[in-house]
Amino acid sequence: MISYIKNKIEKHKIKTSFKKYGSHINRLLLKSEGEIEFAVWDNPLESPKSITQSAVDFYKKFAPKGCLAIDIGAHIGDTTVPLALAVGKDGITLAFDPNPYVFEILSINAQLNKEKTNILPFNYAIAVEPGEYYYNSSEDTFDNGGISKQSKSKHGKYQLQNKVTAVNLLDFLKKELAVSLEQLRFIKIDVEGLDLEILQSIKDMIFTYRPTISTECFKKLDTDKRYKMYNMFDEMDFQLFKLTEFDANAKVQKLMHKEDMKKWKHFDFCAIPKERVEDVYNKN
Repeated sequence: MISYIKNKIEKHKIKTSFKKYGSHINRLLLKSEGEIEFAVWDNPLESPKSITQSAVDFYKKFAPKGCLAIDIGAHIGDTTVPLALAVGKDGITLAFDPNPYVFEILSINAQLNKEKTNILPFNYAIAVEPGEYYYNSSEDTFDNGGISKQSKSKHGKYQLQNKVTAVNLLDFLKKELAVSLEQLRFIKIDVEGLDLEILQSIKDMIFTYRPTISTECFKKLDTDKRYKMYNMFDEMDFQLFKLTEFDANAKVQKLMHKEDMKKWKHFDFCAIPKERVEDVYNKN
């Protein structure tokens, strides 16, 4: 009991005291990809992160070699790296995160494994309206957080000293990057409850190029927004699957009706164009 109390006090001190943390590099051996390196953030509030072959194989189901993939809310790159390994050096993996502290680690990961990946990191948030936003977190090490137009934010009381820049994804891709959207096959979105807004902002792009979308139904999302998320994909002829893990061997559950979006408080799911479902999940 004493040990528990001490740990609780220590964690509270960490959460309420700003400190910039460095990183270290782990060397990993994957069955198919061979030896890789992965930079890990030394923030003690950071949950353990690594790269596994099963994670790489999960993304291979959706993102073939040589395609374009996008990671929105990339954090330190724990989804970016396995996604980039799946896409390969001849593909392109774009990684966006506005948090300057995690972006430092993401940038390191973008420079590792260059013979096997092609990662382009950007220190931007993605939003419907481009511009400057406040970035708030529930703890002072900024392990996570979200953007807001208002200084007072639901994401927490701790705020970055400087605002962060947000871009409209479609405009950014068309104006700033010489990438072929015809090659777009996968988009991951993890943005602390703003997923629906981002999905709506790129709806035309999703409908036209039909990438698989991996995102989350955030725990604080109300019923109306859950239904809007389901209906948006249903109208575009996508099938939704609840994910338990980003793992090739993990079980998935097909979401058949909008009411299924209320079965779990918080969950990840993927939306797959119906014409590709059989190739991925064999009519599960």
